[in-house]
Amino acid sequence: MPRLWRVSPIPHVGYPIPIPELLLLRLTLPALATALTIALALPTAAVLNSEPASAVASSAFTSTEVFADEMSRTVSVGLGTSTSGGSYTLSDPSAFSVADGAARATVRTPGTSASAVLAGVSLTDAATSAEFTLDQLPKSGGGIYLSLQSRQTSAGYYHVQARVDPQGRVLLEALRVVGSQQQSLGRIFIPNFTAAAGVPFRLDTQISGTSPVSIDARVSPVGTVRSDWNLSVQDSGAARLVAAGSLGMRAYVSSSTAAQAAKIDDLTVASLAPAGSKPAPTPTPTPTPTPTPTNPTVPVPPQPDPSTGIGAAPVWSEAGARGASGSAPIGTTNYAVPAGAVYVDAKAAAGGTGSATSPYNLIQTAIDRSASGAVLVLRGGTYHQTATVPAGKAVTIQSYPGEAVWLDGSEKIGGWTASGTSFYSAGWTYDFDSTPSFTKGEADGTAPGWQWLNAAHPMAAHPEQVWIDGVPQREVSSAAQLTAGTFFTDTANDRLYLGTNPQGKEVRASTLTKALSLRGEGTVVRGIGVRGYATSVWMMGTITAEAPKIRLENVEVYDSASTGLFVGAADAVVKNVTLARNGLMGLGANYADRLNVDGLLAVENNSEHFNQAPVSGGLKIAKSRGFIVKSSAFLRNDGPGLWTDQSVYDMDISGSDFVENLGTGVFLEISHKVDFVDNLVLRNVGNAIKINNTGDVNIWNNTIVGGNRVLNIVQDERSANDPSVPGHDPRFPSPDPTMPWIIRNISIGNNVIAQSSGNCTICVEDYSHKYAASDLNITSNGNIVQRDAANKPSWFVVWSRGAANVNPYVFSTLADYRFTTGQDARSLGIEGRAVTDASGKILPDVASQATNVALTPPSGLVGLIGSSTPRIGVRFP
Repeated sequence: MPRLWRVSPIPHVGYPIPIPELLLLRLTLPALATALTIALALPTAAVLNSEPASAVASSAFTSTEVFADEMSRTVSVGLGTSTSGGSYTLSDPSAFSVADGAARATVRTPGTSASAVLAGVSLTDAATSAEFTLDQLPKSGGGIYLSLQSRQTSAGYYHVQARVDPQGRVLLEALRVVGSQQQSLGRIFIPNFTAAAGVPFRLDTQISGTSPVSIDARVSPVGTVRSDWNLSVQDSGAARLVAAGSLGMRAYVSSSTAAQAAKIDDLTVASLAPAGSKPAPTPTPTPTPTPTPTNPTVPVPPQPDPSTGIGAAPVWSEAGARGASGSAPIGTTNYAVPAGAVYVDAKAAAGGTGSATSPYNLIQTAIDRSASGAVLVLRGGTYHQTATVPAGKAVTIQSYPGEAVWLDGSEKIGGWTASGTSFYSAGWTYDFDSTPSFTKGEADGTAPGWQWLNAAHPMAAHPEQVWIDGVPQREVSSAAQLTAGTFFTDTANDRLYLGTNPQGKEVRASTLTKALSLRGEGTVVRGIGVRGYATSVWMMGTITAEAPKIRLENVEVYDSASTGLFVGAADAVVKNVTLARNGLMGLGANYADRLNVDGLLAVENNSEHFNQAPVSGGLKIAKSRGFIVKSSAFLRNDGPGLWTDQSVYDMDISGSDFVENLGTGVFLEISHKVDFVDNLVLRNVGNAIKINNTGDVNIWNNTIVGGNRVLNIVQDERSANDPSVPGHDPRFPSPDPTMPWIIRNISIGNNVIAQSSGNCTICVEDYSHKYAASDLNITSNGNIVQRDAANKPSWFVVWSRGAANVNPYVFSTLADYRFTTGQDARSLGIEGRAVTDASGKILPDVASQATNVALTPPSGLVGLIGSSTPRIGVRFP
């Protein structure tokens, strides 16, 4: 679309913008910031300057346009040549097209991106602008991220992104991206602005300086004129990026959001120079050369790809959570190095002694040659290694202060040969076990609820993993199924096949199965990252804590083929750990008495899309006692956020967030004695909370919004007196008097319970037809109970009557429910309108009505709630 005039960016004033917003988006990738000149299509009456656009400059900078693209051409595949004569390097040319005055980027697979780098343009100080239009808003999940990149080199890049969620809210964030790590420099929801389908908006960014690096960004409707910035941040960290680098743009779709396209128009880039200085010569964009055809029988040598890194680092967000959780960015921890520490450096030569000047090069060597109690200090770098701490030896494994340590199960694969429309690398000798069960060699189950594999994802249990320029490829079962974005392992002929041309790209594949087996009581692991291991399901986890008193702190595990972390012994501590995008589950635990989980981030796990039962999601624990979860976030996992099963006893779950999981938000199954307090349970696809054959439960001061049945309390026919029913803890007598498997003594108070998408809001049902809710001492009061309309859901409450062959009460109004049962006498019922905002905060007018609703909480819960003062719902910071 032709541009009429441009308004240049204003000077950077250097005042950080506070971030009061609740729904913080946090990408564990390093951040990327782009600067911009603002391209506007304004009516004549709105012209602000009679000079041509390229002559307009702010008082702080003079600008020289170096790249412009009005997208006024037609290209069926790719982006073609820009208006100013430049070209692009594309992550996938088939994802792009140009027509009707706009480019189109189509992200076909959730959790992936489409990116474009401006060929031949390299700048330090720059201003960048682009218009984006969505055909439709995202329908669910984390949404779509539209971004601009700058100063992109092998050292990293800056990234400014505008995330649009299903409600049209726009979260603007600036990040520094170095390798696989993102550092968020600042973020803010755009005030008084909502994105809408078919309505373009503009993303403007500006980057300047080196000490510090200043980044400004804003989002505006097309046609408006602004001289202020929504976000102004400075990067003065040691890892800041000061060299000139390339610029680009990207569209990324969350793994919890359906495939989506975005239109792009009026892309402009200008170099910036301080006012009064002589502008740098305008670089001439260099068209990307056409690759020289190769003989299909000759291996294609690796070639540098200027787009490497865009989309390569892991992308996930904490959108919807009340605050940050998970590991500190890898490379930022600062654990003290004691005298006598044992040093390891993956880059060192073999034969070291473990000293600071002569480190070991293998973690296993350091473990084997160190006494119990030793501290192993890993210097920064990538360790393509696996290690075991043996029984009887306790060691601490930690990163060197300020250095990024990654245990990486993948390695580069080269030597590619074209074969028809596919490409193969010979010498692939890896044949990983694909058992879909925790028992090696066992076939998949056949009974409902016991089938691991989803027919739509038959390769889920195959641990092979391949990435091209950081983008995961999907495994198929035969060469005939190969298409772009897929791979096949031909174990009979020792070949790895790709459906995408690897020329000029980095291909990595998982070649190791385990990172750490921790069998020494008291072992500590802290300040390290783990990624890309081909862990079979029966191996239980990429990291396994197999002895008592293991502690993991500031550890990040992502892209494991199955489970990221498994705890199988007592008194473990999991503190500030990130478990993301693992194939089956984030954290699994069994016989893990007194497991303490504090500050966990479990996000987008079950990325291979196993069936949600028997195992999946963020965290599942079984046969354990004394379980604590606090200050944690379980976000957008394909399965339950948190699942307790098979006789878990005595739990405190508090201060945590369960948001947009594709299964049940919180599933308490055949367990007993639970305090569930001050938790945010928001927009989960399954039940928000399901309490199944679990008793002695306190549900207090939570905000529970959305889900198919918001609060579902269910008794089924499984009996704790029947030893043949799976789920008994064999360490205790059968029947176990502490584990009755009955929904008895459940107290519900001071909660927000709202927006059920099922057939009831509060649902208490006994499918065994033995118990009435009154017999079971299930009580509810002091709540805000909401439904969207008189028939949404049709039943406000379902309440068990217990008699054989008698259906439960179904109440279409709160008044009928109160009159018949005596429950929720003090509660506030609201119909036909929302009671919270999108973050879960109670709306002010509802909060004013709720002042006389809240009850004084039980004394035993005050410590978890934080106060004895009556209030409704969760605390927000």
